[in-house]
Amino acid sequence: MITNPIIPIWLMSIICIVLLLFVYIDFSRFSRKNKTGNSNNNKRPKNIIKYKIFNKISKTIIIIILFLLNLRFMTPNGDSTQIKYDVDVLFVIDKSVSMRALDYDGEKERMEGVVKDCSYIIDTLNGASYSIIAFGDSAEMLVPFTSDADMVKAELGAITTEDDFYASGTSMKLAKKEMEKVLKRVQKTKGGAAKTIVFFISDGEITKEGELYESFKSLKEYVLGGAIMGYGTSSGGKMVSRLYEDEPNSSSYYVYYYDNKYNKTTALSKIDEGNLKEVASDLGVSYVHMDKTSKIDSILKKLRDQMLESQTAEEKINSYSDTYYYFAIALVICLIFDFIIRKRSLWWKRVFLS
Repeated sequence: MITNPIIPIWLMSIICIVLLLFVYIDFSRFSRKNKTGNSNNNKRPKNIIKYKIFNKISKTIIIIILFLLNLRFMTPNGDSTQIKYDVDVLFVIDKSVSMRALDYDGEKERMEGVVKDCSYIIDTLNGASYSIIAFGDSAEMLVPFTSDADMVKAELGAITTEDDFYASGTSMKLAKKEMEKVLKRVQKTKGGAAKTIVFFISDGEITKEGELYESFKSLKEYVLGGAIMGYGTSSGGKMVSRLYEDEPNSSSYYVYYYDNKYNKTTALSKIDEGNLKEVASDLGVSYVHMDKTSKIDSILKKLRDQMLESQTAEEKINSYSDTYYYFAIALVICLIFDFIIRKRSLWWKRVFLS
């Protein structure tokens, strides 16, 4: 049996401790109230206290179950064999505010399209190793190279775009520096001959103050193939503000700015295909304007054929089954029990106060 926590254990421990403190601090206050309360009828206060004690116990059990549920215990489900190709795939993903623009395949969010398209690439190039770099006003590796496709897909879905209130502009220069570190490391690890398939994913906008386009030609020697995938339209798309994303009727729902006459104006993000085509030319790969997933099919077919010709190895993978639903059932039962106790406690309180 293994654990695969949803929330880091240290963070969940803090959350559970705080919840327990709230539960028992509340109980101590209630106990002090009853000590100074009506003494003419001892039976009813005792009943209230009894139900309150049961209520606190049930809440404690619920918190413990939540902690165990978060641990996500998984039981072995046997071994399976996967063909592993000696191919590395690097996703370089723009997570700047502009990737929230609503102009992918109609009026969908660009990042929604990115997650869908990258998952499709992973499925098509199944058996490779994958890594993710995300960039905006900074750049970082989110996932080191791994053949665990499910984990990479989960990380793709967890990528959050930058906050429009704090973001300070998109920098391709930082993305290039992070790419260079990763690509050089791969080549060094594999004896100096390895090359990587790169998918550079962006709307092409450089909005970092004072930054100009910087050539990617120095990275060409490390790149086996891939594509520059452009998202957005020339007419532009509105961007939903992170701060007001749950308030669609708000006047600040979309990112805005004030023009030269101090008029509040809705911001539009437009694709900069010039920059993207420059990156494609520098790296020696194709540029593809992505407005639907199938646009990448022809490139993936060629890459898949290259993979089939590459060195392969069989890798045994341990598969596991989730057991969280057992804890979920226990949690529901405890919540029902807690609800009943709570109702009884309130009834006794009304009787006592009447």
